[in-house]
Amino acid sequence: MNQMPMTPMGVGKLLDKSFNVYRQHFGAFFLLALIWFGPFLLVQQLLLIDVSSIPLLMQDTEGLEFWEAMGEKFGGQEDLLTQNVAMMLLYAFVVAPLTMVVAYPQLIAGATFMTKSALEEQPVDLKAGLKQALGRFWPLVGSTIVYGLLAVALTIGFLLVFMLIGFLLVLATGNSIETFFDSDSTLSPFIFIVVFLFGYILFLAGIVLVPGYFLLRWSFYLPLVLFERNGIGIDKSWNLTKGNFWRLFAIYLVLSILYSIFSGGIQVAVMGIMGTSVISQIIMVVLSCLLMPWMAIVYALAYFDLRVRKDGTDLEALMSKQLDQDIDRLLAKDSGATHE
Repeated sequence: MNQMPMTPMGVGKLLDKSFNVYRQHFGAFFLLALIWFGPFLLVQQLLLIDVSSIPLLMQDTEGLEFWEAMGEKFGGQEDLLTQNVAMMLLYAFVVAPLTMVVAYPQLIAGATFMTKSALEEQPVDLKAGLKQALGRFWPLVGSTIVYGLLAVALTIGFLLVFMLIGFLLVLATGNSIETFFDSDSTLSPFIFIVVFLFGYILFLAGIVLVPGYFLLRWSFYLPLVLFERNGIGIDKSWNLTKGNFWRLFAIYLVLSILYSIFSGGIQVAVMGIMGTSVISQIIMVVLSCLLMPWMAIVYALAYFDLRVRKDGTDLEALMSKQLDQDIDRLLAKDSGATHE
């Protein structure tokens, strides 16, 4: 049986490897996403969009100038959202949670197992990937719920601390928002805008570097639960990612940018041609399922890369410790011989 390559990958090499794996085993990964995310995305569209008010094939913009037609296609989407409160609640409290705790971990676990097979040059079997992930269904669900609760707690905690600091600063300066726009105040609206922008940038940096730091360090719990079969994996993910935060952050940043470019470009193309229609919504679901496996493969490769780096570090530490013990024994032996 072939083993995974024991060479760490940089960000560029990891992304290049993800494209190669997806290209070579496109059918299996795409079907995996269709099986787990396709139904949930379709239900989401049916619940949130008033399907009865949109055409089946293509939005009618006949007789309009080009820019007017584009404005009609892109500008009226908010009006198509359903006004049915029951459907919105059903999505918010049933479909969305099930997507996060069932579809997401099953997709990631299956893609991770299949990526492992691809790295070991073994057959990439969709059925085996589904079976392997389903065999760990409840541990994956439980770990994802714990991770989600931690994410919510960290985010709320950060928001409360940030708001408290802002409130204390306002009290310390003796000002309030009203004073920025008071005609008798020495502070101008321009200063308020500058302060607001500075606070917004500080908020974004803070939420990335505080909750984001912990969530990224904990985020590799899924493959640990899948392969090691004990615990919820969050503590082990913390140990596995030690010393790799900035490299993982770079991977996440590049991945987010590429995903935004691909998904945004696809959405603009589909909406520009077809507008809002039933078929265009189905196409968007299928295209979303095209991008999800690639992101899952990047995640899986990042995990295996961390394993290689961690195992290599542990091996070096073990060898160093063994060498120190051998030296101590030799010194003790020489000391005993001299004493005799």
